Amino acid sequence: MERKAPGDESSDRLPAVDLPCLNERRAVDASRLAGPAVVNLWASWCGPCRKEMPMLAEAARDNPDVRFVGINTQDRSEAAADLLVRTGVTYPQLVDVDAVVLGYTRVPGLPVTLALDADGKVVDRVIGEISGAELSTLLDSLAEQE
Repeated sequence: MERKAPGDESSDRLPAVDLPCLNERRAVDASRLAGPAVVNLWASWCGPCRKEMPMLAEAARDNPDVRFVGINTQDRSEAAADLLVRTGVTYPQLVDVDAVVLGYTRVPGLPVTLALDADGKVVDRVIGEISGAELSTLLDSLAEQE
């Protein structure tokens, strides 16, 4: 649950990489994601990721003005889709089989949760399983950007 300022060890933006959508036949350039948004890098095989998913799903429902996007990382699509159903996550999901976005953040593991402002700049991040208090702080940092 280490928090890092966006300038620490990280670029200000997500990399320019086309990622396919988990449940749609299209791709999204990660560098074009803009907010206010919460972007969560996760995998079905990651215990802390599985634990935080229901809280993120609830936060997405409770904060309609904030875009939530998942980036499923180094995972099997079937396992990822199953976890999303079991945890009630309905917000959009991208697939990053090669962990390009994770590598770009220079964070060694999952989960990673990023806050993006309206220009797509990373304004805050939480490394590791996000707590309710940390998620509130992340959402507050996005509200301050408006």
